[in-house]
Amino acid sequence: MIDRLQESFAPGPIFTWVCLALLLLIPLIWVRALRAVRRPTVRFSSLRLLAGLRPTWAVKLWFAPPLLRTLAVLCLIAALARPQSGGEYHDTSEGIAIQMVLDVSGSMQEDDFVMNGRRVRRVDAIKHVFSDFVLGAGKLPGRESDLIGMTTFAMFADTVCPLTLDHGSLADILKQTDIPGFVNGQQVRAEEEAGYTALGDAITLATDDLRRAGEQAVAGVPGAEAAKSRVMILLTDGADNPPRIPGSTPPSPIDAAKVAATLGIKIYTIGAGGAQPQGLQGFFNMRRPEFDEAALKEIAAATGGKYFRAADTDSLVTIYDEIDKLERRKTGERTFHDNIAAARVGMLTGLVLLLGELVVVNTRYRRVP
Repeated sequence: MIDRLQESFAPGPIFTWVCLALLLLIPLIWVRALRAVRRPTVRFSSLRLLAGLRPTWAVKLWFAPPLLRTLAVLCLIAALARPQSGGEYHDTSEGIAIQMVLDVSGSMQEDDFVMNGRRVRRVDAIKHVFSDFVLGAGKLPGRESDLIGMTTFAMFADTVCPLTLDHGSLADILKQTDIPGFVNGQQVRAEEEAGYTALGDAITLATDDLRRAGEQAVAGVPGAEAAKSRVMILLTDGADNPPRIPGSTPPSPIDAAKVAATLGIKIYTIGAGGAQPQGLQGFFNMRRPEFDEAALKEIAAATGGKYFRAADTDSLVTIYDEIDKLERRKTGERTFHDNIAAARVGMLTGLVLLLGELVVVNTRYRRVP
């Protein structure tokens, strides 16, 4: 990413011609200085009486003002050309590709999570923690160098954000993501789509997104970024419940996970949902989570990933923190030259020289027409 940033600062052909045009100022400065020196002011019939006088240092250094201005112009041109300084930037992190697969079925409206002392829907707590995971907040450092995308699923799976380094746009999309039939956290209509959980479809689509991203990077497609590893984070609060469409068979989540494993994609699964009491029997009649824990464990094991259980917001943060630590890559030290320090020195030097020229032409070398 830093290599690409440096390339974006490289001067183009138009900028090069502008710098060359500025160099034409130098001959103009000296032509004007020579004309000022040779211009007569008072005529005398004879200079014999002054023949014995020696020229002062000010006369000998008549070229000081134009020289100062010339050097100032050269320094400013050099600064505009963005010179590479000797400063070094060390980067030991390497990005990976992460596809977040988020369940947005109707059960995600359950308000069994707590944030800032108030109960919130599961989907809202998950969106908040995932945003912190991407951008960094609290104990989560953020994933600045990673390609991150998002797939949502209920009745159907949908890639709402492709793999990208533009995490700000991803965060904006995440804020707008909601359960079908809900707008800004409020249900506005009943949607049949919210009654399904197409888990197998979601894994299949996310696998294809990660596969195509890797193939495009290998093929050198412009804008495609390479990643040393590819990871899927699957979060759901329900069991696989795809719609029954005549003439088609929905993919099995386990079979889809095995396909992902053959492509080197690791899946971390998270079962979300806290236990809540039903009716009046309280603690002795706790409602069990609706997700298929055994299936989620099998999906993770098939790909070399890990299964987590998120019963509340704190455990969800802990899970993402653990995944964050598990999925870090080191590539050794890479050195980059910065584009600021040398340019700053050139600009400051040019400013000092211009100030010096301004001082001398208004004091010792002041001319009165």
